[in-house]
Amino acid sequence: MSGTPTGPRVRCLTIGSSDSGGGAGIQGDLKAFARAGVYGSSALVGVTAQNTTGVTATASIDTDMVGHQLRAVLEDIGTDAVKIGTTWSAELVWLLVDRLVWLDEVPVVLDPVMISAAGSALGGEEDAVTAVREGLLPLTWVATPNPAEARRLTRLEEESDPRKLAEAIVELGARAAIITDAFPTGAGDLLFDGERHHEITGPRRVSGCDHGAGCAHSALITAFLAQGMPLTRAARTAHAAVSLAIERGAADIGAGRHPVELHPVGPTTEGPPW
Repeated sequence: MSGTPTGPRVRCLTIGSSDSGGGAGIQGDLKAFARAGVYGSSALVGVTAQNTTGVTATASIDTDMVGHQLRAVLEDIGTDAVKIGTTWSAELVWLLVDRLVWLDEVPVVLDPVMISAAGSALGGEEDAVTAVREGLLPLTWVATPNPAEARRLTRLEEESDPRKLAEAIVELGARAAIITDAFPTGAGDLLFDGERHHEITGPRRVSGCDHGAGCAHSALITAFLAQGMPLTRAARTAHAAVSLAIERGAADIGAGRHPVELHPVGPTTEGPPW
């Protein structure tokens, strides 16, 4: 199972759950990959009955089936970067560790989704969180938790300083960490690359169209890293693209938190559309 490219097309694999409403999860990731100009494949680990107003039911995919999906994709198509979203159980996490440890120098982006944008739980049992902390973080090139997820991962439940949270995630083994929505006022992320902190800020967009924003953000970073973009530039480009996607979101879709609407972005475009 090699991550070595076999041709000119850049490939990205997303591992996560289905959003039946199409705004986030696997569906959102594949849309983001397409907007960034990369070929997207997937391994489904769970299914949600979900729309813009919330999640009404969830079901995990049998771990053996997840393994079959990974083998099918990696043995034939391969991948130049991997994004991991929801992780339903410790058993699943350790399966992912077993498969991904064989990928040589392939960027792994971990978006540790533990709760949906509408407030519904999507995993995050303590044994699974422990497995992510001990197994996945050491394989991760960049983790993209929000402050609450970062506190859960690091066990720093009372910590509010995003810099300390980012540093703690790197201490657990990740090469870098981006604390998303890190600042109480304004819109911004904090990137710690293992040596320096970088504030990534911009105006806060209030449009009601932010469903799938986190998924799009981490998927774009995955695609940009696969294309060879440096991490700091990838993080800034993804932040700007998602900010625009919120501003120009699909306000006519659904009655709750409407989906983001991404525009083409990345190294293959003539320039950023913002």
